[in-house]
Amino acid sequence: MTVYKTLQGYRIKYLSSDPSNSQYGDVWYNNITNQIKFTGDAGGAWASGGNLNNRRFNCRATVGIQTAGLTFGGSNPTGAIIAETEEYNGTSWTEVTDIPAVRTGIGGGGTQTAAFMAGGNDPGDNRQNETYNYDGTSWTESGDLPFVSGQGSGCGTQTAGIHSGGYTGTAHNNDTGEYDGSSWTAGGDYPKNHGYHSMTGTQTATLSGMSLNPAESPDQNAEFYEYNGSSWTAAGNSSIKRYAGGAIGTQTAGLIFGGGPPNTSGAPTGTESYNGSSFTTEGSLATGGNYLHGGGTSSAGLSLGGQGPAGTGPNAAQLGTEEWNDPPAAGGARSVDVS
Repeated sequence: MTVYKTLQGYRIKYLSSDPSNSQYGDVWYNNITNQIKFTGDAGGAWASGGNLNNRRFNCRATVGIQTAGLTFGGSNPTGAIIAETEEYNGTSWTEVTDIPAVRTGIGGGGTQTAAFMAGGNDPGDNRQNETYNYDGTSWTESGDLPFVSGQGSGCGTQTAGIHSGGYTGTAHNNDTGEYDGSSWTAGGDYPKNHGYHSMTGTQTATLSGMSLNPAESPDQNAEFYEYNGSSWTAAGNSSIKRYAGGAIGTQTAGLIFGGGPPNTSGAPTGTESYNGSSFTTEGSLATGGNYLHGGGTSSAGLSLGGQGPAGTGPNAAQLGTEEWNDPPAAGGARSVDVS
């Protein structure tokens, strides 16, 4: 059996109270609480948040933060497309101004007070290219995407956004558009035709994956790609093949969750973090699902809506919100009870 003293050169200290100035990596035994404690990263976890006012799934946008979230459009439990917009304050959701055009499978990005939405499917299942900006109160039409896109994805800010992929009505595409707040310009083509994927990060440092390509077998995949503002390159693969999951955070500190195989009413819960080169398995969602919406960072994020759980039908749009919290690497003492 390995002995701690052999590894570290000293014994674990016995203390009657936790030290106030502990450093990352410190370990001690609290003989009052009968616990071994350490200072370090205990890993993140999901917890329940406030319910949405409208059940929804299939908004392919990454918008807002955990205490100032935003969601718009999508589909309800019957599959009908909705226009409702909601804002989250870290506790509860409030309905605000509807998006002007009823859409599902929308891309977008930004913040709760400066967001954009682009593309999507209308109620007639026609793919669109309209763009709208949100200022925290109202939506205003802006410059059109240079291509139609249903089930494409977006991220970035209202003045430096990105949108890629999606379905044109006859095939998936590999187009990328870059947005400056009023107009779009063509960016570098994605390495493959794809849709139902998720994107997170910025216009010049994007992480994208969990896509669906019916020409491939299996058509959901583990491939991820990074964008540098001009071209896409292959990134590390996730451990689970999936599509239509949620993605939040940055290109070097990302988090992906949910998603799954197509045409299923299951509720995938898997969560993985990304450090810029590889994925690591993290704590699972409590409920999970496909077609999730998300926002925030890899240390404080949101997962909302989605399709699932198993046994409730393919259009079982959800009301639930889950909040992801990952303590910083040098955050306070974590404990293991050995009493």
